[in-house]
This record gives sequence, C-alpha cells and structure tokens, in this order.
Amino acid sequence: MVATSLSAAGVRWDLADLSADAEAARREWDELLERATRFADRYHGSLGSAGPEELRTLLAELDELHEDVARVHFYARAREHTEASDPEATDLATLARDRAADLGNRLLFVELEWLAVDDDRADALLAAPELAPYAHRLRVAREEKPYVLGEAEEQALNARGPALSAWQSLHGRQLATLTIDFDAGQGAEPHTVDRLLSYLHAPDRGVRLGALDALFSGLATRVDVLAACYDALVGDRLAIDRLRGVPEPMLPTNMSNELDGDVVEAMLAAVEEHYPLGRRWFEAKAAVLGIAPLELADQYAPVGNEREVGWSEAVSIVEETLQTFEPRLAEIFRTCLERGHVDAEPRSGKRGGAYCSAVSRSVLPYVLVNYTDKLRDVITLAHEFGHATHGTLAHERQAYRSVHVGLAVAEIPSTFTQLLAVERLLEQEEDASTRAALLAGRAEGAMSAIFRQTVLARFEQRAYALRGAGSALTGDRLAELWLEENERYYGGSLALPEGYREGWSYIPHFIHTRFYTYAYVFAHLMALSLLRRYRAEPAGFTAAYLDFLAAGGSRSPQDLLEPMGVDLRDPHTWTEALAELDRCIGEAEGEIRA
Repeated sequence: MVATSLSAAGVRWDLADLSADAEAARREWDELLERATRFADRYHGSLGSAGPEELRTLLAELDELHEDVARVHFYARAREHTEASDPEATDLATLARDRAADLGNRLLFVELEWLAVDDDRADALLAAPELAPYAHRLRVAREEKPYVLGEAEEQALNARGPALSAWQSLHGRQLATLTIDFDAGQGAEPHTVDRLLSYLHAPDRGVRLGALDALFSGLATRVDVLAACYDALVGDRLAIDRLRGVPEPMLPTNMSNELDGDVVEAMLAAVEEHYPLGRRWFEAKAAVLGIAPLELADQYAPVGNEREVGWSEAVSIVEETLQTFEPRLAEIFRTCLERGHVDAEPRSGKRGGAYCSAVSRSVLPYVLVNYTDKLRDVITLAHEFGHATHGTLAHERQAYRSVHVGLAVAEIPSTFTQLLAVERLLEQEEDASTRAALLAGRAEGAMSAIFRQTVLARFEQRAYALRGAGSALTGDRLAELWLEENERYYGGSLALPEGYREGWSYIPHFIHTRFYTYAYVFAHLMALSLLRRYRAEPAGFTAAYLDFLAAGGSRSPQDLLEPMGVDLRDPHTWTEALAELDRCIGEAEGEIRA
C-alpha cells in the first residue's frame, strides 16, 4: 500500500452531493432514461417547425436533464477513479457507460433535427432574443453539419460508446493498479506511478535515477496492453473519421476548440522554432548542478531548496492567492473544501494526476489531486481551482449548454491561477534558495506545458498518420516515434535513457481525448500574455477576466480573449507570449547562477 504519512492523508471526496450510494445511482439512471423517453416522445420531429419560444423551452428542459445526467454520471466516474479495485465501483462505471450511451441515443434527435433546419430559418432563429443564451453553441453545432450522418447511423455509432470506454478504462486500471517496489531511502515499498514520478524532483540524484528506472521497468511489464488500448482507440477514431468524411485527424479537436487549423499549426511551429530556449536552460542547469551530460532524470532536479509544504499550508497559500485577486474566487475554494469536494490523498487504486469536474449549477466542482507535500503540488492545487472557479462562475451566468468551452480555452483559467500562485509565493519568499527553486519551477513548468506538450502533439500526429497508413501501433513503433520527437526538442542538451521508450504509455490524454495536449500549449502561452497584462493594469484587467470566466462557452475564443487584449489572428501573439517565456527562463537563469 501507499504510505499514508503524507499530510493530505484522509482528505477524500464526500460524494453525498452527487448520490447517496451506488443503489441510489442505479435507480436514478432508470429515472433518467424514463425522462429522456418522455422528452423524446414530446419533442421528436418538432424542431423543424418550432419557433424561438418553443425551442428555448425545449433546450431549457434538455439542459435540466443533462445536468442530472452529469451529476449521476460523475458519481460513477468518481468511484471508479478512487476505488479502481472495488467491484461495486467497476460495476457502477460499466452501468453508467451503458446507460449514458442509451440515453444519448434517445436524445440524439435534437442535434440532428437542428442540423436539418435550413440555413435561412436557422439564421432567423439565432437572431431571436429568446435564444440569446444558446445562440453561440447552436451556431457552432451547425459547423459540424458536413460530418454528421443520419439518425440511424449516429445511433449505431453512439451505441458503441461503452466498448470504446472499456478500452479507456482498461488503460486506466492498468496504471492505477500498477505498484512498483522502490527504495527511496527508507526501505523498499510499493509505489504508484505518480509517486515514482514525484521523485524526479528529489534532491538525491540516485533517487531520481532509480525512480525513473523503476518506473520504466514497471511500465515495460504492461506496455503491450497499453499499446493495444491506444491502437484500438486510434483505429476506431480514424474509421469513424472516414465514415463521416473528416479530412484529417486533428479537425474534430480543432472544431471542439473553435480554433482554425492554421492558427494551431502556426502556434506549434512557433514553439518548435523556440526549442533552443529549452536547450539553453538545460545547459545552464547542467553547469550549475555540475552534471555533464544532464540526463532525463535531472530535468526537474531541484536548483535551490524546494521545501516541503504541508496540506494546511497549501490550502492557505491558494486561498490567499485567490482572495488577493478576487474574494469571490476564494469563497468558491473554501466552500469546495468544506463540502468535501477535494480528494488529495495519494493511495493505491486512485487515478494518478489531477483534474477538476465542474458538474452542474446545483453541485459545486469536484477536484482530484495527488498531494505529496511538494511545492509543485501547491501549484497543481491552484491550477485545478482555476478550473473550479471558471466552472462555477460560468454555471451561475450561462445556460448549461453554453457553460462548456473547448479544451484550449478551458486550460487558460487554470494556468493563469497557477501563475498567480507562483507570483504570490515569490512575493512572500525571502530565502534566496527557495526563490531559486520557485523561479526554476515556474520556468520548467512553462517549458513542460509549452515545449513538451508540443512534442506530445507532434507524436500524436505521427501516430495517427502511421495508423492511418495501415500500420498497427505496437509498443516498438510508438517508442520509435516517441524518441524521435523528444530528441527534436532536447537535441544534445539532455540524454534520454533506453527505458524512456515507454514514456508515452502512461499519458492518459492520448487515451481519452485526441490532441488534448496542444490545449496546454495554447493555454500556457495565453496565460503568460494575460499575466503580463494583469501586472500592467490590475484593476481593469480583473474586471475583464471575471467577465471572461462568467462567459463560459457563450462566445468564440477570439471574442472571449479580445477584451483582455489578445488577438488570435495576429501572428505576433505567439512571439509575444514566447518572449514572456524567454523572460521567465532568463529570470530563473540569473537566480540559479547568482
């Protein structure tokens, strides 16, 4: 079992706001299916003739149904993500996937009938004031019209959802249940993937090297299954693309993000041109640490003193950060903690990493982290509550359909909040060694989000191209692509161990959402730009930023960002943001050399 001496031991979710227990959740699924059937009986075939008022009534009722679905569905996911070995949790997750697919089929007609409305009538409806809360999302939905099939075909595809989710769940269980014996200095004990990764920040180089070797050795025992999961999912996505006439694999993600493919490519290309910034940092770090050559295990080696931060202190830091920026955000943070909506204790059977689920307007967000008493865990907590505050304010202001944004915009508030937390820590910290650790961590966090996630996006592009050409995505083939893309970034500035062949295998984003990773690139670049504007004019910026949060997905990314001074159509947007990254790296270099 995972050691429970960490300060977040016992900080677990209270799921009572979602459902009383598994049996209650099962009953709710039955009720939801009955509601969906009654809804379909009333409205099927009516959208083509509905006026603005009738359409708004329909959409409002559908929102209410979807909110209840989101609540009971997340209850099942939450159980699965924190009790991976519990048969009841596994059974409930399976039931939820089946019921969600069935329910989705019963409601599918709404989207299809909306797409079938002729353009002139659709434009007239979208101009009606009654539909203002829904107008943008309805307009965006119509952009998918060329790639949508008939109702029977869409229902058949939708019914396959549980089978695809099973591949995702298998991948997740393989990682969540993987424990690897490792001795970090206090005797050998089983370690989860996340706990081993946490040692990459350890001051003891032997621990860093050993933890990475142990991680890759453990992953190697499961890489065939992990590769099979990825191959099955990529193959299925490409097959569906062909059926729909989708011209290239990145298009669905770009459409979901409401970003033009040319904008995304320009961003990724600009980042690749700046890879030398990362190499410059690694060379400076190697000189300071006296390590030649720097190895992968040294990438996040501490420079300065990264002190431990207990859970209570982390809570105080994040609360103060939010309070200073805007008290309403701190209130959301406190209430989520008080209601047991944070799960922070690392343990076997719990999903690794961190995420936030902004469930609905009636249920405050739930946040999962794996808190290991490290300074960077404070930043992760702030990051996830950037999501939580975004979701809460958007739910308060927007119709449910208009709350959700694409991944790229969704990651901006979380990244901005983590940058605010670092600023707060730097303001308070007087110890030079700790300041060096903070500045280095900020630079390396930005490099990870911007440079490394670009590597991941390019890896995905090549994996989809390989699978699309008819080659299976075996562990060896994925390893080859992985190493080649990483070497393009690191160059000769950092040596990659042989075990890093398996480095692609534990990244959940590849499994759950294709091309998710470039959202981090976009968001971090945007957050750096926004922080620069906040420093220049705090009062005016804060008001615009709160409006941005509350707007949710009711406007396009361009329209959401423009009031804060960002123009995605301007090619200088990326160079300006990368100049801010250069500044962060330069500040860190100056501090560690001092």
